[in-house]
Amino acid sequence: MILLVLGGGMLLRGRIKTEIQGGAVTQTSSSTESGQSVAQQRFIKKMAAPAVRVYRENGQVLPSIVIAQAILESSWGTSELFLQANNPFGVKGAYQGRTKSFPTTEYVNNKKVTVNANFRDYPTLTAAILDHDALLKQNYFKGTVTDYRTAAKLLQSNGYATDPHYARKLMNVIATYNLNQYDT
Repeated sequence: MILLVLGGGMLLRGRIKTEIQGGAVTQTSSSTESGQSVAQQRFIKKMAAPAVRVYRENGQVLPSIVIAQAILESSWGTSELFLQANNPFGVKGAYQGRTKSFPTTEYVNNKKVTVNANFRDYPTLTAAILDHDALLKQNYFKGTVTDYRTAAKLLQSNGYATDPHYARKLMNVIATYNLNQYDT
């Protein structure tokens, strides 16, 4: 079994500042009428297209979960891990022998610490999404999950992240940006 220990959006913070404190999402960038910056809209679309395609083919991980995890774990696609390794989910280990080391924030005994860890280095975003899909289905979801709230809770209870508020953060990102529209 693969153990993932993630910081829930704290990995190498990027240029668009999105704060998630106590489960509430706040942002400090210029916004459009929908409350999303142009960069945020682009990132959601960039993640949504392959997430929906993979979900239609495999029916495993809801696109809203894929997109929300990418938002949290890659800080809207601005983290060095995403930019250098096509890894929007903070998945540790190696992918086909490829790995890169990065500092990351973890929670140990409910305290934040920074550690260096090896993360999967993907050749493409689609490879990352397919691998993430298989990983979640194999290690975190025991059956088909069609509700994002249930999926978020399963990810936290089954140890995907060390952040004690990870499920609530995922659910708030999905609700704030209406990401469940991609699940149908």
